Amino acid sequence: MMIHRSYLLRTSRFSTLVGLVFLSIGFGPLEAQERDRVFPIKGAAVTGKIVEKSRDRVVIEVRGNNQNFPSNEVLRVLYEGEPPTLSRTKDLVAQGQLEQAVEEFKKIDAASLPSEDMKQDYQFLRGYIAGTLAIKGKGDPKNALGLMTNWVKDNAQSYQFYPAAELMGDLAVAAGTPDQAAKYYGGLAAAPFPELKTKGSFLQGKALMASKQNSDAKSKFQAVLEAKLSDVVSLKYQKMAKIGIIQCDALEGKATEAIGELEKMVDEGDSTDGELFAELYNTLGSMLSAAGRNEEAVLSYLKTDLLYGAQSEPHAEALYRLAQLWTKMGSAQRAADAKQKLEKLYPTSAWVRK
Repeated sequence: MMIHRSYLLRTSRFSTLVGLVFLSIGFGPLEAQERDRVFPIKGAAVTGKIVEKSRDRVVIEVRGNNQNFPSNEVLRVLYEGEPPTLSRTKDLVAQGQLEQAVEEFKKIDAASLPSEDMKQDYQFLRGYIAGTLAIKGKGDPKNALGLMTNWVKDNAQSYQFYPAAELMGDLAVAAGTPDQAAKYYGGLAAAPFPELKTKGSFLQGKALMASKQNSDAKSKFQAVLEAKLSDVVSLKYQKMAKIGIIQCDALEGKATEAIGELEKMVDEGDSTDGELFAELYNTLGSMLSAAGRNEEAVLSYLKTDLLYGAQSEPHAEALYRLAQLWTKMGSAQRAADAKQKLEKLYPTSAWVRK
């Protein structure tokens, strides 16, 4: 059977067009990776041969020249020969699409992964996905913490060490062991990058405060506040450290002044920063409640609930506190609604078990 040449040309062009469309909407190639690729947080991906990976940087050789990427600026890395299921899982995790990542991860044939780098990434993804879901109240934090600690034992110099250290701290807090969390956050605080160092020290302070080590917590917060910093992320954590110092002051008997300082931060702050404002409103709610100003405390927690629900941990806490306050104020139905919402959104959260 003879097929006309013009038909073949049209078919070829159509196939090429379809392939380009699929690539443009994010499905990516179905074949294994042909070269190593580094995807930075900002800028285009770089293709070449990875010649070095460490806790602090990734180096890729491109046509005889090395390009250095600080590890805190690397979004993900793909390796030559990497199967598309593994690449796709990394992409979904980077986009925060965890439920889809779980399904894609199940398709990976771990036994057939052709390199140690890919096997290392497979184990990291296993713990990271489980841990991130657990932090969102959709998994067992103790189990996920075990997966991550085992991974770090074997891969302490990985370029993914810092996100692992932060997640381990978060999981230890969720598992009810904040003293252990402070140690894990120490790995983040030891980073050479100002934004990670600042965040790690702030999180250490929070963990120490949760362990009732207020003096040590205040020292951590004070160190963050006094550091000379200029990047946006570090400046935000300086503001959050200020909230921590205000909390410590309140515990030392300065509650009235503390409430005033928090209200001033609310008035002067950028309310589009969900992480900062969820922390502000929950802290303010806690202090107002302790002062017997329950109606004002409810309003503060409601702002976290209604405006900053994307912040899973403070949102879960706000719902728990609302259920308590509504009960205390005689609003049984509202208390039941808050409790039901908490259990539905964060079924395995520590706030459900309280």
